[in-house]
Amino acid sequence: MFRICNAGFQVSAVLLCLGLAPMAAKSNPRPQQGVLPITTKSLPARQLYEGALVKMQNMHGPQAMQDLRQAAKLDPDFAMANIMISFASVDPTVDPAEQVSARDKANAARSKVGHGEQLVIDWLTDSSEGKMIPAIQAMNEVLDEYQNDKFLAWLGAVWVENQQEITRAIPMFERAIRLNPDFAPPLNELGYCYARVRNFDKAFAAMQRYVFLLPNESNPQDSYAEILRMAGKFDQALAHYHASLKIDPAFVFSQVGIADTYALMGDGPRARAEYAIAIQHANSKMEDANWRLQSAITYIRENNYAGADAAFRAAARQAHDNDLVVPEAEAYRIMSSYQTDHVAALELLLKAEEVLQEEHFHKLPKTARQEELALVLRQRVVRAVRAGDDALAAASLKRLLDMAETTHDRIIQIAYDGAAGALLMAQGKYEDALAHLEEDDRNPESIKLMVLAYQKTGANEHSEQLAAMLANWNEPTPEQALVVPEFRAQQTDRTVGRLREDEW
Repeated sequence: MFRICNAGFQVSAVLLCLGLAPMAAKSNPRPQQGVLPITTKSLPARQLYEGALVKMQNMHGPQAMQDLRQAAKLDPDFAMANIMISFASVDPTVDPAEQVSARDKANAARSKVGHGEQLVIDWLTDSSEGKMIPAIQAMNEVLDEYQNDKFLAWLGAVWVENQQEITRAIPMFERAIRLNPDFAPPLNELGYCYARVRNFDKAFAAMQRYVFLLPNESNPQDSYAEILRMAGKFDQALAHYHASLKIDPAFVFSQVGIADTYALMGDGPRARAEYAIAIQHANSKMEDANWRLQSAITYIRENNYAGADAAFRAAARQAHDNDLVVPEAEAYRIMSSYQTDHVAALELLLKAEEVLQEEHFHKLPKTARQEELALVLRQRVVRAVRAGDDALAAASLKRLLDMAETTHDRIIQIAYDGAAGALLMAQGKYEDALAHLEEDDRNPESIKLMVLAYQKTGANEHSEQLAAMLANWNEPTPEQALVVPEFRAQQTDRTVGRLREDEW
């Protein structure tokens, strides 16, 4: 399993440093050259912090959070412990209000820690507030100052990967491995990166090394399973998910992986049963909400839109009751994507936007709300294009562009490019559309438009290659559910790679 932290901007050198040779403020061991020192007045707190880092690396997020909370309790001025609690990538299931509270505590202790720690605090605070340029400046300075820190090298690569800069992340992960060949975490993400550029041989080799280095951990088996699933090797994926659970029956992410695999295999009832088991063992309300959404997506693959509506509305109600704004908005956004009635779809998108703008949620992290709003606006552009509503499409696209230019958030930029590409396709501007769609090459909806755009521009070989890739796209997202099963069925009825305009 690999957890994504959404924050973004395209830069040449980035990131926050996490686990970087913690040391006490009063009885500091001699700092290692090029390794970030960490300030705390409590030795037990430092030990908990160090243990949390190891747990994070092995994807034991809830357990890592417990250690971080205890460390912050032992030392209320332990800024790094608090800022890690605020960082969604540590454990994306943490309650958003707790993230904000921990971030505020880290900032309150900022003057009591070293310059490097201050840069980390600035980075995470600015990025959570959508201030990407100063955040990037802080990241660049930290990365430059601590060039020999293996954790920093790893996390810098993770940040770049999170911005969908996969080809740039690969050499960064390879550098982290060179710093310490037995440091396992970079192998995990490196395997995902290779898989995402469809180099499965290298992905499998990285996963095999990862499993070898951590034979008693569940996550290597879990990650290997996910990459096998991406390659369409479902039976082998299930075997590795079960191997993960044999190592640690409480590693619930592998239970979710089993459910995701059955969903991609087209066995909706079995998938929903497996999701139900995972939900029973969710570590947080956020995990519960996310997995209910995953379960609801299975109805889309079955073209059972009444069942999907019921499941998404139930998920939205529960998210609302738990003050989980993003999953609630996400439920309405996904619902809009398969509606056959244009007015109904727009009403759902309006509902999603209203949820994101409710006043009592403004205390929560800004970036996640902004990124979900960008996805809502993107969907509104797509719906308007399909309905021939040029004015709505243009107005929504302008809002997206303004957001992208204001925040410099890479996720928002990608949403804008996907929407702009869809509008340009409808206008018959295929070359211009491709320039935008190629920035959104992880989204099956945009890939499908690229297949058509390459056809229209006479690049039939590119079109056929993309069509083959799309037909074998095995990631459990709503976009995959909407596009890929139907696309596969269409491919059996005509020459591979030929797509009619009325099919998009």
